[in-house]
Amino acid sequence: MSVKRQIKILLLALALLALAFGLTGCYVPPDEVTNNTDNMYVGNSTIPFATIAPTATVTPTAEPTATPIPQATAVPTEEVNWDSWAATGTPTERPPATTRPVAIITPNPTDVPTATPASLQMGSSGAEVRRLQQRLKDLKYYTGSVDGDFGAGTKAAVEAFQRNNGLSVDGKAGPRTTAKLYSSSAKAAPAGTATPRATATPKATTVPRTDVYLALGSTGNQVTTLQTRLIALGYLTGVADGSYGEATQAAVEAYQNRVKGLWADGKAGPETLASIYSNTAPKASSVVAQIGSGQALQEGDSGAAVRALQQQLKKLGYYSGTVDGDFGSGTASAVLAFQKANGLSADGKAGTGTFNRLYSPNAIPNGGSSGGDSGGVSSTGYVTLEQGSEGEAVKKLQQALKNQGYYSGSVDGKYGPGTVAAVILFQQSRNIQADGKAGPATQRLLYNTSTSITYTTLRPGDRGTAVTNLQYTLYELGYYSGSIDGIYGDTTSDAVRSFQIRNKVDPVDGVAGSATLQKLYSASAIPDKAPNTTYTTLRPGDIGEEVLELKDMLVQLGYMVFDNSNVYTEATRLAVIRFQTYNGLNADGIAGPDTQAKLYGPNPLANPEK
Repeated sequence: MSVKRQIKILLLALALLALAFGLTGCYVPPDEVTNNTDNMYVGNSTIPFATIAPTATVTPTAEPTATPIPQATAVPTEEVNWDSWAATGTPTERPPATTRPVAIITPNPTDVPTATPASLQMGSSGAEVRRLQQRLKDLKYYTGSVDGDFGAGTKAAVEAFQRNNGLSVDGKAGPRTTAKLYSSSAKAAPAGTATPRATATPKATTVPRTDVYLALGSTGNQVTTLQTRLIALGYLTGVADGSYGEATQAAVEAYQNRVKGLWADGKAGPETLASIYSNTAPKASSVVAQIGSGQALQEGDSGAAVRALQQQLKKLGYYSGTVDGDFGSGTASAVLAFQKANGLSADGKAGTGTFNRLYSPNAIPNGGSSGGDSGGVSSTGYVTLEQGSEGEAVKKLQQALKNQGYYSGSVDGKYGPGTVAAVILFQQSRNIQADGKAGPATQRLLYNTSTSITYTTLRPGDRGTAVTNLQYTLYELGYYSGSIDGIYGDTTSDAVRSFQIRNKVDPVDGVAGSATLQKLYSASAIPDKAPNTTYTTLRPGDIGEEVLELKDMLVQLGYMVFDNSNVYTEATRLAVIRFQTYNGLNADGIAGPDTQAKLYGPNPLANPEK
């Protein structure tokens, strides 16, 4: 063999040897290949040859069950059989390797963070607010209605509590405030510092803001809210349209003139708005403006004010024509019918008195009555009269006031400032709400009349004009301070219950049955503030609603802790002794007429130790 041929054979052998090394020991696996003591698996990296695609199998998904939670096992990954490839040149699938189960770690319940409840503040509502109000009431900081609505009265009570208990004063019931409030170390209010009971005013449909500046030309929801409030206070009439026109400007200016310290420019800035939306906002003595027009509307007029008038008349069932803004004969007839049904001077013109009644909650709808009882007869017997009212009903009122020495003006049928002053004097003499409005209760007492109607029972959950009338009468008699909205809720039920206790109507259940309504709508109904001269002596062992009322007053004055039972217990006797001692009475632990007269009177002394 020649040397040249031997060299060629040697080179070929070396080439084959290099190729063998490259195919065996020199292969570097991709990054996804992982080696461990249990198995080897390959990820999705590209391999330099064709692979066998695994056959997908569909496994039905079992419905989850609440308990027990199964222990999850790792899903095995298919592996390439490298030994098979080395022997045959074709990779095959190796059976799945068995893997160890992975334990599920269930978090300890104590590790789950507990959400901190949000602070209660202006605008909050619900059961927690009701609980807050009741606690503030127990501590003598709050005297308003426990209605679950966090308004200005509740805020003022919270601020007073915070101030007296060394807390940061912001009017919000946050965690620190509530913790102190519900603790045994909470300090009760000093005598005479409780917040005054707020009078009922309609609620605005939009949460009022006081950080805005509204003026002539402004529009939107905040203007609508402002107009709604001005209408409720009596400075404005019409329908809130969200447009700050000359009528709204005039109403704002009139309000500013009534409140000392406000600049009377007709612009609603933060200071003016805060005053208007407060519980102490003064009501108007007369309407100063009407949305859309400053004059009385009559036949021949047209425009937005007429359209608003037609819409309201239609809502009350007096007008069936088109709401077109044209004051024609149909609108005049509707106004005339409304005036007659509501005891107004019937001239077919929409003046101040007509508008006051038209937009008031006591407006009588066509074919209806202010009471709305099943007999179709007014359960009140009277239509509420107020400043701006006119007609024969006002004449009758003025004459009766004059006969009893309360009024010295002219009996002219016009409800002006003189009539308002006379009504207030009469109301004060009878211990009822002295607001200058001659409502049904005021007129019944003035005329000494009662009704003999069989009433339909009203109970929680009921709605309508009969409930509105119930609320208004309870308000007049001093038992109700919530919204007169025609909705029989907890506040109305509490007021009915208080009336039943004071007037000895059984059962005391907060339901306005026929017996309760007969008494409520009579001249003999006893107001909340009237002195009681018919007290029944109460002593240890007695049971009943009178005992429950006695204990409630002792709780409010700080002589005993809250106890909702109706039993005269030993704790009650000791509380009565403490009350008698501090109020200069014979301390015998028996609640006789003298003790109860002092307890329910205008100036009972609260427990000075609280």
